[in-house]
Amino acid sequence: MRLAAHVVTCPERRASLEATLARFRDTDWGAPPELQMDDGAAPNKLARIHATWLNVLEKVAAGTDDFALILEDDLDFNRHLRHNLTGWGPLRAVGDGNLPFFGSIYNPDRPPFWRPTGGDYFIVQPQQMWGAQAVLVSRRTAAYFLAHWQEEQGAADLRMPRLAARLAPVYLHAPSLVQHVSDASTWGGRSHTAPDFDPDWRASVRSGRRG
Repeated sequence: MRLAAHVVTCPERRASLEATLARFRDTDWGAPPELQMDDGAAPNKLARIHATWLNVLEKVAAGTDDFALILEDDLDFNRHLRHNLTGWGPLRAVGDGNLPFFGSIYNPDRPPFWRPTGGDYFIVQPQQMWGAQAVLVSRRTAAYFLAHWQEEQGAADLRMPRLAARLAPVYLHAPSLVQHVSDASTWGGRSHTAPDFDPDWRASVRSGRRG
């Protein structure tokens, strides 16, 4: 399983980005994430965010990594980030970037549609999912997003789960492995955090539960 990390950001958020990268280095990931910088070509903030997400999805779809963890630039992280993801049951069950997968390791208090007893994930209804702070997408699903992007409406965090649910369930990691640290979004959205963020949670190798 080849797993890469990307961060979407813009020049005016340099201080937030640097703080996020410093916290990312304190995890077990082992390599810096690739930055996807807003090029400023779109006419307004929302259009710029939209274009930046399309650019990073193009990189994922055209790349060789099986899965991409796409992060925003205002986050704190679980210390065992790579360990927990490489051992995550839903991701291991797919295991290959040529198969569909979409999930999030940040939960802004979304209700579960179905949750296994004692599991480290739950499935969410796509219409109830929002927030793109830390999404995990397979190479195939990124390509599907690009091909069908105009078939849904709204911001990227709304379109992606709705498109992904055509192919497979939408998963959320439990507990959240990232925390949103900004007071407000760049486009004026309300502040939100993950109530179940745990910076020290570490899955056992066999069960995917706390070790």
